[in-house]
Amino acid sequence: MVGPETLTAALIAAGALAAMVRLALLRRGWQGWVLAGLSLASGLSLYFALFPPAIPIGGETLVVATAETPADTRAQPGERLVALPEAPGIPTAERVPDLATALRRHPQVQRLRIAGRGLTERDRDAAAGVPATFTPMPAPRGLIRLDPPADTPAGAVFTLAGEAAGMAGGTAELLDPARERVDSRALGDAGQFTLGGTTRAPGLVAFTLRLRGRDKEIVSDTPVPLRTLEERPLRALLIGAPSPETKYLRRWAEDSGIALRSRLEAGGGVDLGGDGVRLDRASLADSDIVILDDRALMALGGGGRAGLAQAVTGGLGVVVRMTGPATADARGAWRSLGFAAEGGSELAEVALPPLAADAEALAAKSGPPLPDAAEGLNTLDDPAPELGRWTLRTGPDVVPVVTDADGALLAGWQQRGQGRVALWTLADGFALVLGGQQDRYAQWWSQTLSAVARPDSVFRPDVPTLVQAGERAAICGIAADARAIAPGNAEVALVIDPDAGPRGCAAYWPQVPGEHKIVQTGRGGEQAFAFLVLPEAALASLRAAETGQATARWAAQQSAAKVSAQQERRSAGWPYVLLWLLLSGVLWFAERRLRAASTV
Repeated sequence: MVGPETLTAALIAAGALAAMVRLALLRRGWQGWVLAGLSLASGLSLYFALFPPAIPIGGETLVVATAETPADTRAQPGERLVALPEAPGIPTAERVPDLATALRRHPQVQRLRIAGRGLTERDRDAAAGVPATFTPMPAPRGLIRLDPPADTPAGAVFTLAGEAAGMAGGTAELLDPARERVDSRALGDAGQFTLGGTTRAPGLVAFTLRLRGRDKEIVSDTPVPLRTLEERPLRALLIGAPSPETKYLRRWAEDSGIALRSRLEAGGGVDLGGDGVRLDRASLADSDIVILDDRALMALGGGGRAGLAQAVTGGLGVVVRMTGPATADARGAWRSLGFAAEGGSELAEVALPPLAADAEALAAKSGPPLPDAAEGLNTLDDPAPELGRWTLRTGPDVVPVVTDADGALLAGWQQRGQGRVALWTLADGFALVLGGQQDRYAQWWSQTLSAVARPDSVFRPDVPTLVQAGERAAICGIAADARAIAPGNAEVALVIDPDAGPRGCAAYWPQVPGEHKIVQTGRGGEQAFAFLVLPEAALASLRAAETGQATARWAAQQSAAKVSAQQERRSAGWPYVLLWLLLSGVLWFAERRLRAASTV
């Protein structure tokens, strides 16, 4: 159906065209063409008088002042200036608590221009709905990136890394809690560094990262939290028949500090393990991992395997060691525990990479050989003894833990409930020890047991490593009754966000630096987890650099997103009415003069 605007435009155009032809024929000179042009202009002005053109509403640019915005910043024509809480005092700016409030107050805004260091996380949570521009300021001098150390067992080595801007020729130093220097690195043009030290007693302490300039003057001292863990020994059960594999596996477990109990059945009721291990409910509940060979698994019977499978569902880890080709019954026993695989009846050669790049590196890595290791086998010319593996076909649910140089599976696990079941496919892994590669043997077994063992039951929620006073921190892995205790015993209940799902996350705004605690009720009573909150100015240069980078990404997303259509309204029609009356009057007067001249 033809709309009123289209129909009106067609009628006016037809009338203007007829008038133009008539006037042009009335007088073929330039005067006729001028009158024809006036007729067309009159028709256009009449159309716009009836249907004034639409113009966008607003179209303002909102200038958002953030931290370090110059105090003399002014809004230009077509702009409106607002200042966020972290912005300095700007006399001409309208103070707003956040960006969302500013956008609600000024719905006519069509663009954003962000000044200063950039938007904090509070204002980057949601899209603005309008294009945004932001030019990051130069990185401040000092620390702009810090990768703090992860939780480290007592006596182990920890490392931290970072980057400093404008510090070429300076140094980065690591100070222990007693303010003694434990490591130092020179800073190059890139400003990147890596420092390390050794943990001591279990607990939570703060090391200090000190940056010095080229003139040796201290630029910054940044506290770096370090948590040293007191890990209890892994509790393992070893079940099977006496063999070279169990011999060297027991030796490695004892040297590694694993609390190992074994039952090695030599036949006729003789147990060479000497620990009298029973796979009952109490023993399984008191163990983190069970290592047994395929024959021992078959000897358990249906009831024993059902009890073991139930323990796996509750969190126990199980490693089944293949000692021979897999039969259909053996694969069924694996499936009863939760590990599904096919094949396993054929041997293939294990592809081993070289031990080291050269002989010197190999000697330093290997250390002194074992007393019963054969001479001449731990050399770079003969680094790899011949090993065999049972070939398996597994599905996507099996996670590889140990693979050879060609990517073939040597050990892998599959999840069952809260626990995991692994399969060890090496037919003669002990040959690594006899060949002088005890380090590789230890590494493979350590990787397998670490991936499968029962998770530590110590309360350890997910807390950001660098928590700063006055900033929001997301804390996950907590219960509904969890609460935070600040220095001075001030308690705050942690309210879990229902949108966080099973992670159990809550927001926490610490106001004072120092050691804070998260406390909740667990199985064994009250559980507590301590973490350090750094002073508000401790990470000023780092936060400034991070804020600029994050704001630049956020602004690019706003400009790339589809912006909602601008609201429009009709402009005023009276100017077009006056123009039409004026043109019509001139046209009427000129046409009368032209006709009078034609009759003379």
